[in-house]
Amino acid sequence: MPIYYFDGNIIGRSSGRSAVGAAAYRAGEKLHSVAHAAYQSGERLHVEGDTITHDYTRKGGVVHSEILLPESAPEEYKDRQTLWNAVEKRERRKDAQLAREFIVALPREFDLHEQIEVMREYIQENFVNKGMIADFSIHDKGDGTPHSHIMLTTRHVSPEGFGKKNVDWNGKGVFLEWRKSWADVNNRVFERLGLEERIDHRSYREQGLDREPMIHLGYEATALEKKGIQTERGNHNREVQKRNEERAKKEANRLRADLHRLPVEDLKDFHKQHKLEKTEHREELQKIANEVKLERELQKIREAQKTVRYVEKPLEPETELPFIAEPEPSFVSELEKNLKAEKAIQHIEKMHPPLDTEKTSQHMNELKKQYFVLEKEKISLIEVYNEDKRDLPPLEYRVEYMDEHIKNIEILQSRAAQLREVRRNLRFLDLKQKKDTDEKISRAEQEITKAQDFFKNRFHIDPNQAPEELKRLQEEIRIKKDDLNAKQVRVQEIRKKQETIELEYHTQKLK
Repeated sequence: MPIYYFDGNIIGRSSGRSAVGAAAYRAGEKLHSVAHAAYQSGERLHVEGDTITHDYTRKGGVVHSEILLPESAPEEYKDRQTLWNAVEKRERRKDAQLAREFIVALPREFDLHEQIEVMREYIQENFVNKGMIADFSIHDKGDGTPHSHIMLTTRHVSPEGFGKKNVDWNGKGVFLEWRKSWADVNNRVFERLGLEERIDHRSYREQGLDREPMIHLGYEATALEKKGIQTERGNHNREVQKRNEERAKKEANRLRADLHRLPVEDLKDFHKQHKLEKTEHREELQKIANEVKLERELQKIREAQKTVRYVEKPLEPETELPFIAEPEPSFVSELEKNLKAEKAIQHIEKMHPPLDTEKTSQHMNELKKQYFVLEKEKISLIEVYNEDKRDLPPLEYRVEYMDEHIKNIEILQSRAAQLREVRRNLRFLDLKQKKDTDEKISRAEQEITKAQDFFKNRFHIDPNQAPEELKRLQEEIRIKKDDLNAKQVRVQEIRKKQETIELEYHTQKLK
């Protein structure tokens, strides 16, 4: 089942970043900028007058990058370095907002070509047609979590360049429209491809689902739970899961009661009548519909077994029953006829023993019980799987985001070190050049301080602790992926067992 993930943030100078460095990181390129614009695209970027190079060509995982322009934009903005240096040049404030960014999870059900098409359709419809320039990159390391970064300009653009900022793009209502549109565009593509999967931007409450969300366990709690040690977070999730199962059971009983009142031919259309569009609802309804069908079939068998006491098989040609060898006289009493009929039944039952209907019924009931025990386990596994799967994107994007900021700080520190070296090598009488260099060093140190402060506020750790934190997060991601794979394998095992049970059930039914 595809997951919905849509998150946004502002790329600004208050965090010690540049638009050029951010673009370079995301595209995996080599660009030059004043400070920080190259990180997102994985490039190496350069800004005139301050040759800071942002080289992310070794970043890896960038499978596609592209810039989409509105009709009013200069054609030269198709070049990533030209575009984001123009953005940097236009902004004068030291705390300027340089670009808006969105991160979206891409459905694994789409191949790369389809992912590119869904990105183009979404970006054109929501951003470019409104006058924004969009620079998007698709990241996919082959680990099952493809995603895209979208960088957007914040100012009106004309053939002469950037003008005033459009404050209408900052509204909460506009952001919510963009979130909804991401689900709508994906669902249109799912429909065009003939796939049943759908994504929903709404929360459980907004969807009308009576379900509580579980909380993120974290690395330490996950490791303890793996060892069989219960944690506070684990206990909380187990309580939530228990309450959700009780709610689901009540809802299933209500649906089952509705299904029992429907003719068999209407069971498949039940979800349409109730306007239930989510895949998980359809799966639940199909499970209940199958259960109702099995119950009805079993009831028919029981009723048939009450009236049929033996298997009607044709007699062999040489078989001869003594009591019907001669035609009966017309004066034979009704009592004698009944006695002869009973004797005939006894003779046939000796030749063809009656079915052990009670044993067959018990066996079929046992098969049915096994099937639905497995079904309950499967539904529970799928629910937990989907919850855990939703936890992965925030973790992986946190790793990527933290990695970007650490590399940005390293670039700023390297720049300051280069300026200090230039300052040391200046001649004694180069007073003006010394003054200019001192100012550059001061600005570089201020940017380093801003970047470090932002990192501490954003991640609640010191930048020096970042390598250890990144390692911890990567280990947490690995454990979670291993657990997801194990759940996936178990679900496949359950499905195979259910197929075997279904085959045995229908075999017993045909006896």
